[in-house]
Parts: sequence; structure tokens; C-alpha cells
Amino acid sequence: MKKKIGINGIDLRKCKLTVAALICIFALISVSAAVCEKGLWIASIEKNGDSAIFADHDDSQDNGGWIQLTGGKEIQLPQPLSFTYSGTNCVEKEGIVFKINKDKDEELKYTYPYSTHPFYTEKQTVKMDYNGPVAFKKQAVNIYLVKGLDVSSMEKALVDAKCKSLNEILKGVDYTKTCATLDKCGDLSKPLTFNSLEPGSYGIVITLAGDKEENVTKVLSATCFEVVDYELKTTAANNIKEGDNLDVQMSLKNAPAGEFTYGALLINEEAYKAEMKVDSNGTIDGTNVSVNDVDLRTLGISSVNKSELANGFQTLIGEGNGTISIGEKNQNTLSLTAFDLTPGNYLLFTGAYEPGKGLVGIDQQKLKISADGTSPI
Repeated sequence: MKKKIGINGIDLRKCKLTVAALICIFALISVSAAVCEKGLWIASIEKNGDSAIFADHDDSQDNGGWIQLTGGKEIQLPQPLSFTYSGTNCVEKEGIVFKINKDKDEELKYTYPYSTHPFYTEKQTVKMDYNGPVAFKKQAVNIYLVKGLDVSSMEKALVDAKCKSLNEILKGVDYTKTCATLDKCGDLSKPLTFNSLEPGSYGIVITLAGDKEENVTKVLSATCFEVVDYELKTTAANNIKEGDNLDVQMSLKNAPAGEFTYGALLINEEAYKAEMKVDSNGTIDGTNVSVNDVDLRTLGISSVNKSELANGFQTLIGEGNGTISIGEKNQNTLSLTAFDLTPGNYLLFTGAYEPGKGLVGIDQQKLKISADGTSPI
């Protein structure tokens, strides 16, 4: 019996953009992470004589070249969160050349090393650390905190005819720059902190400083995060019996009167994975992207239709592995249909959206569905 999914009005444009951005981010990072044996610099983007080259990463949290964020609300990531790429190693489009340091027939495989990613509110301190390879020991670096930097804005700048070079991308954007020197292990000597950030999307980019090569930017690592407007409080049972529905109540702390849309997603921990595969010959028609062996083109998410989004999520997580519900305007109490969910450990994700802003609050908690006839404790 197919699960009934609760769907009502929602502004989904930024939600879809976020999904697309995450795919692009993990695709780029994963490509650079998979071919460490070929040198420090793995991928490059060239435009009008300027180039940005990207450093390799690997699966290690200690020296893999990753930026680690802490200090906010830790949200569980899919486990595993993996990426496999096969296809062309060079793409040229509208004056931009993107190259990957791999053989054409080589398949790249990668697993993201962190299990959580933080979201912040305005009063929380963003703490970042960097653990790089020893090859970058004692190197001077620039660390940029850029407001509004995401994959979408980068893509627009790259293909915009008015943007004559890569160096122009940061012109006119709000950013701060911190200078540092990596220690003998290629790490930051101590974490950096950013306080009282306004709500919005942010990017952190680490580049080598003082390089003598003109028109070449060497990027060691990059990441992104969100500062949401409000703290979202979620009230729900931490244990329900098999066959029961789950009632979820949400509230945005100190939020003024407005138009908010609340959503809740319940998923079995064992089914919470994201195994992404990309195969491309360098063209749109020749690019296939799948997650958990589901072709993203078959999900039917072609607009901001609420039902399409919910059914797409249901297809990705699999029937019987979870359920999703999205409320009407300002409906902050939802009932998740869970009658056909099997006993086990589950993750409950809740979020609040505001038209024109997108995600303004997020929360997560764990719960258990117990077999009928057993003690819920």
C-alpha cells in the first residue's frame, strides 16, 4: 500500500537551488579528492587568461585538506555520503575550460569524511579549522569569508559575459580576509572564529598567498554554511509503536508574525545514505546523475510543485523507509503517516521556510519505532 504524503503550499525555489548546489559542491570536491597520486593540484578552471586550480583532498579528517566547521546546530549527514565519477576530463563552454587531472577511462571514487554539518543562528559563533597535507607546511594563506557565495553565484559569474576574468568574481561582494601561516603539519595553528554573522549563505575559501604566478589562484579548500534567522524548536515523541502516526509540533523562537511553511521528514537511519554517481561526456544530454541508483531525471521535479518535491524525496529514500509532510501556511503541527514503517531507529528532520528567504530554521532529533507488543522503553 502506497504511503499518503501530506502536501500543501510552499516556496521551493531556494530548496531546489540548495539541492543543486550541494550536488555541484560535492561533485567538485570529490573529483579533487580521488586522484591524490597525481599531484597536489587536481582540477582547474580557466577563463580569459585567468585560472583557478584546486588542491587535492583525501578521506582523512586529520590531513585530508578539509575545512571543519563547529559551533552550531549539528545536522546528521547521510552515511555514507559518497561520490563516483566517470567520463570526460575536460569541458569547454562559453569561453570557460574546466579540466580534471584524470585519465578519460578512469573512474573516481570518494567518500566524504564528516558525519555532520552545522547550521547557525545569528548569536552563535562559527568556528572553522583546516587540516591540510604536510606538503603545505609553513605556507602563507588567505582565508576569505564571503557572504552570499554559493555554487549558483559562482556559475552565474563564470558564464556572465560581463565578467571578463575569474578575479572579478569577488568584486562587489561582501567578504572579509584573514591572513595566516600554516604550521609544520600543513594545518591552521588554531581555529578561526566568526561572531554575530547576519542570516544568509556564506562561503569560506582558503588560497595560497603571495604566489608569484600571475593570474593564477591556488585554492586549498572551500566550504559553505547557512546562518538561519531563527532557532527552530521541535516537539515530538522519542518513541512510538509500530503502526502509529507521529505528531510533530514546531515553533520559531522570537519570530515575528509572518508567512512560514513548516515541513518534517522522518527517515530510517539505515536508509539515510547518499551514494551519488555521475557519468558525463561533457554535454548536458550526455550527463547522467543518480543518487542511490535513482536517476534524478526520473523524479519529475520540473517546477516548484509541492507534490513533485515530496514524491521525489519519497522515491530517493525508498518506500517503507520514511515519510515526509509539508504543511499549509503557518501550520506548525503536522502528523507524519508512519503506519507502514518498520521498527528501528529513525531521524526526524524539521524545517521552516519563508517566502523570499528560503530556509529560516532547522532542527533534528532521533526517535525509535518499537515493534507492536513490545515495551517502548
